[in-house]
Amino acid sequence: LSSRFSICYTGAMPFPTDDYTPHGYLNTPTHTRNLSPRGVLRSHGAGFRWHYPAYTGMYGGRRETYRAGFRFALGGALDLTEFDVVSSPYHSMNLFTFDLSHGGATLHAAFHLAGEHALCASATIQGETRVAVVVEYTRTIAASGEWGESGLVGRVVDGDLVLQSFEDGDAFVVHASQPFADIGITTDPAHAAAWAAAQAPGLPGEGFVTVTGRRGETVALFATLGFAAPCEQIDVYMTRGKTLRMAQHRQRAARRMAAADRARKQAEDDAFWARAPVLEGDWPDHWRRGLVYDLETLRMMVRAPAGIYRHIWDAMQIHAPRVVLAEAAIDALLLAYADPTLAQHLLLGTFVDAPEPNVPCSREDGSYNMVAADGTVCGTAPEWGYPWLVLDWLANLHPKREWLATIYPALTSYLHWWLENRRDADGWLIYACSWESGQDDSPRFGEQPLGGGHPVRHVRPVDLQAAFAHACLVMNDIARELGRATDTHEWLALAEEYVARTDALWQEDLNRYADYDTRAGRPTDVDDVMLLAPVALNVATPARSQALRSVIAQIDPDTLTWPMFAWTATEAALRVGLTDRAAELAAAVIDRAYTFWDAHQAPPDRTLPGVACEYWPLDGRCGGEGYGWGAFTTHLLLYVLVGLTPEYERLVIRPNLPPAWRVDGRTYGVRLHWRDTQMRISIEAHPDRAAIAVNGHRVDVAWGDPAAFPWRTTDSSR
Repeated sequence: LSSRFSICYTGAMPFPTDDYTPHGYLNTPTHTRNLSPRGVLRSHGAGFRWHYPAYTGMYGGRRETYRAGFRFALGGALDLTEFDVVSSPYHSMNLFTFDLSHGGATLHAAFHLAGEHALCASATIQGETRVAVVVEYTRTIAASGEWGESGLVGRVVDGDLVLQSFEDGDAFVVHASQPFADIGITTDPAHAAAWAAAQAPGLPGEGFVTVTGRRGETVALFATLGFAAPCEQIDVYMTRGKTLRMAQHRQRAARRMAAADRARKQAEDDAFWARAPVLEGDWPDHWRRGLVYDLETLRMMVRAPAGIYRHIWDAMQIHAPRVVLAEAAIDALLLAYADPTLAQHLLLGTFVDAPEPNVPCSREDGSYNMVAADGTVCGTAPEWGYPWLVLDWLANLHPKREWLATIYPALTSYLHWWLENRRDADGWLIYACSWESGQDDSPRFGEQPLGGGHPVRHVRPVDLQAAFAHACLVMNDIARELGRATDTHEWLALAEEYVARTDALWQEDLNRYADYDTRAGRPTDVDDVMLLAPVALNVATPARSQALRSVIAQIDPDTLTWPMFAWTATEAALRVGLTDRAAELAAAVIDRAYTFWDAHQAPPDRTLPGVACEYWPLDGRCGGEGYGWGAFTTHLLLYVLVGLTPEYERLVIRPNLPPAWRVDGRTYGVRLHWRDTQMRISIEAHPDRAAIAVNGHRVDVAWGDPAAFPWRTTDSSR
């Protein structure tokens, strides 16, 4: 394309409505683990429940203090499987809608959180049928260990349903904009479900229902509010408080602010999706929606300053937020596709707000949560999350000299810390424990009877030497950009040293890299995809890279169940020219993950659809729900397959769809805001080539080959 080429697409991109799964989470943005536990809002039928202090799945803990929420029933249908049709057209972290139909009647409900303590829903109903709201409050008696808690009581106060703990504990108030025609409160969920279809019996003569239990037991109350036909519109508000009066006060405030709060949140969604990538054309439907689940999960990772974090910070996962360098780096990389400035701020805060130079894994109150068995405070190493690969990416995508100058001292301190604290007597970098490597309990480090915190300083890891060499090369580039000539000598010397150390771990007899066990006095016999890090980071010699081509070509995508493994494998494949194999690996992982995310059924033996989870095992037990780096499929899709690659003066697109997708007539498109420019990119497939169009300007390339598109930047700070 000539230098006269310009990009001028100006189409608006609000939140992309679609036929999403009716499962997922609403964001609770002020929730933290220690300073401000607010719980999480997880879908439950056609509604949501608070899980406090977090959901009892992975990372949330094994015991909840309470679950509380409400859901809609239509014509007696309560469980999602009972409706004729169920969908979620709008599925963001801020606003979640249900479209339900049953027996010819329809209900459209929109849920959002107003403030910190009010769950709000607005429903529109068509058809002459019974509408019900089923409310639940489940509580573990004296879960906090305190005395003075015996059970729950349900009653009606000033026309509102009240469910509260006694003698101590949280109270919930449920208000409906229409008077309910009937009510029932019970300890039996089957009774509450039956009342969704038929008139509830009312309250007993004393006017309340009570359930009691012993310390540690779980008790529950279920209430059904029935609304007789015709009921065309109903707004429901559920507020919580430490006392009934507090919950009532929040109830009144929620009713005043709900509409404005919903409008503000929808405007936030539209602003985000005005820049975020959206798939168009012949992508599979679950891929189109899968990218939305990914990006909405990533949005939930970004938290406002709190405690020791003076900048925005990365929560890693929503249940027990904490800062971990590896996950923060990956989340920043992925967010950069939608908002590079936000991504840069996120990574900056990770380094400059860290309580120690090595960025130890920490929570907002300053506590550490990765302390090794020997008492060593750990943070993830420079190979996990490839933070310097992310830094290089962000610097090219969104050149900001001020950002580089601000983050550079912290980067320097981090690498110097590793030299001072994680080198053995012969100068080799080591991990304190497998937790520090990010590869918890990996057999690479031998027997670990104390678990992931067991000391493993006797192993000289390949990926660590390679990542440190790569980090020093990137630091050399940053130092040159900042005019730090003296620093460049140090970084180049360190890079050369650790490139050489990496090469020294090559084993000719094995024809691969191998970790070295100083206790045994020999290389370890454990092979692992992370041993391809020298190739992925481009610090391997050409001869070593070529020698590993056959190994890379034989990688089974079923083994790539973690983000770092998928990243290392696909990056290594691209480095050695195995572009088709990289595409096949990436597509297999993406399809597996997006099949999980987009499932309309939620089997109890799998993690919840509608949100990115921790990793992508074949059985669907995907670890922690709402985990940022589980959205790494975003990078596999947009970088490995579409081929978006930022360079300072231009955008490079290297189309690399799997061979099976290269069918004449198919077109795969992406709309996004790239740097300061709105773009519409399409890849028209042919068996032997791809026709790339960017805002109508077209160029043909062979699959896997790059096409360069110049862009005009208004940034004068570099």
